[in-house]
Amino acid sequence: MLVVPAYAKVNLALEVTRLRPDGWHDIASVVTTVDWHDLVGIGLRCGGPAAGPPVRLRISGPFAEGIPADGTNLAVRAAAALLSHGGGDLAFDIWLGKNVPAAAGLGGGSADAAAVLRAGSALLGAAGKAQAPDTQHLVAAAEALGSDVPALLAGGTLMVTGRGELLEPLPSPQLHLAIAVAAPSMTAAAYGALHDDERRGDGRAARLAAALQHPQGPTTIDHATLGSALEAPAVRAAPGLADALRRLRAATPDHTWHLTGSGGAAFSIAATRQQAEHLAATARAEGFPARACRTVTPRLGPLAPP
Repeated sequence: MLVVPAYAKVNLALEVTRLRPDGWHDIASVVTTVDWHDLVGIGLRCGGPAAGPPVRLRISGPFAEGIPADGTNLAVRAAAALLSHGGGDLAFDIWLGKNVPAAAGLGGGSADAAAVLRAGSALLGAAGKAQAPDTQHLVAAAEALGSDVPALLAGGTLMVTGRGELLEPLPSPQLHLAIAVAAPSMTAAAYGALHDDERRGDGRAARLAAALQHPQGPTTIDHATLGSALEAPAVRAAPGLADALRRLRAATPDHTWHLTGSGGAAFSIAATRQQAEHLAATARAEGFPARACRTVTPRLGPLAPP
């Protein structure tokens, strides 16, 4: 079995730029992966009618409760996509170690799917499958699985536009953050609560991307470029989120907490690891799942199975 980390993400900045004719929304967002991650184990076995289902999933870990283990799980769907492309008579066994809270806006399920695509493709290639998916097929599979999967398949810091499928790599800032889960994420409800004037964008993502691309690197990050334009509609859609954010912000009045995406996690940028640990501990004392994190740029070259 090949075991790989599935890194969560934070939307450092997010704005909604328009409502599309197909009913979806276009966004502009600066997304970065962080070192809060699930573990994904994946192994190959012989398939066929007598071998059981083509994808078997086992889940454990502190946030395993309530995670579906059937065909609705994104990791299962990712493995099924690999097999449909060229799995032949093989099947997958998957283990998920769930360390990232679900429905937190941190992309845990999407990160699991991205890890399965990468590791599963490497295993198929090592097994001599001529039809093991290449990069183009992996990207297409990621886009079909969900809006966050392409960015998490790429990893690092990215300017994300369109529905989430248009990616521009950015220099990755070396940041210490505290991340706290304020309330469950309600993405569809948040987008449904958008007002027309909240679908025009405010340029925050482009300004942050420009700062990250400065030749000397960003000396400071302007807090006005951070956070999510979905906070107001998310609060309208989930009144409990407003109370949770008030409590979190009141507990650390000298620091700014920004919503990531549609919630329910929020992040605060810290000057040091120690400060991030202190902020996370304060959030936990208020009853929020929280931890200190740092931004990471995963090494996402070809995976070499043992």
